[in-house]
Amino acid sequence: MPKRTTHTYSSEDAAPDGPESDLYVYYCKHCGSHVLITDTQLQKMPRRKTDKAYVLDKKQHLARLNIVETGKFLLKRGEGKLEKQFRMACVGCGLFVCYRSEEDLEAAPYIYVADGALSSVAAETNPQDAPVPPCISQLEGGLVQVAIEVEDRAQRSAITRVNADDVRVTVAAPAARGEANNELLEYMGKVLGLRLTQMTLQRGWNNKSKLLVVSLNVTGGRFICPGCLRKAFTCSAAIRCYLFFILTLHTSGFLLCFAYGILFV
Repeated sequence: MPKRTTHTYSSEDAAPDGPESDLYVYYCKHCGSHVLITDTQLQKMPRRKTDKAYVLDKKQHLARLNIVETGKFLLKRGEGKLEKQFRMACVGCGLFVCYRSEEDLEAAPYIYVADGALSSVAAETNPQDAPVPPCISQLEGGLVQVAIEVEDRAQRSAITRVNADDVRVTVAAPAARGEANNELLEYMGKVLGLRLTQMTLQRGWNNKSKLLVVSLNVTGGRFICPGCLRKAFTCSAAIRCYLFFILTLHTSGFLLCFAYGILFV
């Protein structure tokens, strides 16, 4: 039987409401169970080179976990070295979500969050009620911002993941001299059907992070956002829904867009 770890939460642990909230709640991407409360965003954390896990420094950031202990694992690394991991799993489904290097959870200085294990979007009872992920956000003036994680020196340009935190895009060009940025803009223009003048690329929170700001007119009645049918084609989320559909359609898991309930007319 795996050892279950529980924590008691009071009202002081609850995330404050509104845009001033400085706490972030992360859920298991598979079943939607609550796993982590912290005071920083996952995409702003440093990442390990070995497995791309996010590194959460407990001395600098809050780390409230709701997990099940699954025991010690030994992994072979380069040059014959062994890495010791004390793994933790989701309470709801039992899938591996994070690990640490020390047996004592309280004494462990770092929590390593497995790449792709958590999401800031909770699971919905009705999939058609699920929102567009926060990595695609609405700006003033009818603009939309897309958070992108860029992997350079890949075999080809491709969208490999769309989740709550970012859209992962691979490009063949190296990051030096801006070649990767140029390839990224050209590729995203083809995917989204946009001209270069409709897109602006900005720096993100680390070397691999980019913010793509898009100007797109979708008021011609091409589709409906199911989250607010009353507003129909003048819905402020229309551009976000459109971008989410197109980006998800270009990943290997394109059926996810239908779970989000985008309707075409």
